[in-house]
Amino acid sequence: MVTLIIGVPDSGKSQIAEDLAMKLAGEHRKYYIATMVPFGKTGQERIQKHRMQRDGKGFHTLECPLDVHTIVNQMEPDATVLLECMSNLLGNEIYAEKNQDVEPQELLEHVFVGVKSISKACANLVIVSNEFAMEDSNYDDETRYYVSMMHEMNLKLRDFADDIYEFTEGEWKHHEVH
Repeated sequence: MVTLIIGVPDSGKSQIAEDLAMKLAGEHRKYYIATMVPFGKTGQERIQKHRMQRDGKGFHTLECPLDVHTIVNQMEPDATVLLECMSNLLGNEIYAEKNQDVEPQELLEHVFVGVKSISKACANLVIVSNEFAMEDSNYDDETRYYVSMMHEMNLKLRDFADDIYEFTEGEWKHHEVH
């Protein structure tokens, strides 16, 4: 089962995702794929907040800011995996030196194939993703590009997910897709 938890930053996505992953896992192993690369004090603080939030919940953390398909052999097939967060993963891939000459659609497909490979390697996959306004007068060209790529990835994830929890209009909504 693939579940997408999607919403604006700081809407409580992580807590919902962790609670759901714990419920889905039951007595089976739980993995937390951490994708954030800590930049500066704010990044370190955010990582520490998430570590404290999941402390004692039995998650096995796998740090993987790029190429998530490379860690599928580290997971047990009956496990539940929490991928936190798609927006970090995609951003890391966009700005990775190795991907500077990769076309946008090819890069999206590379990341999406990685997510699909994780879903095939485990019983449950819970994906956390941010959603951003498509237009904002404060966006520069680089931000517009990232937001556009994130929007495209979220469309792919919506089509792929069996279940979606979405923060919209100030509240959480649940949609069973398949």
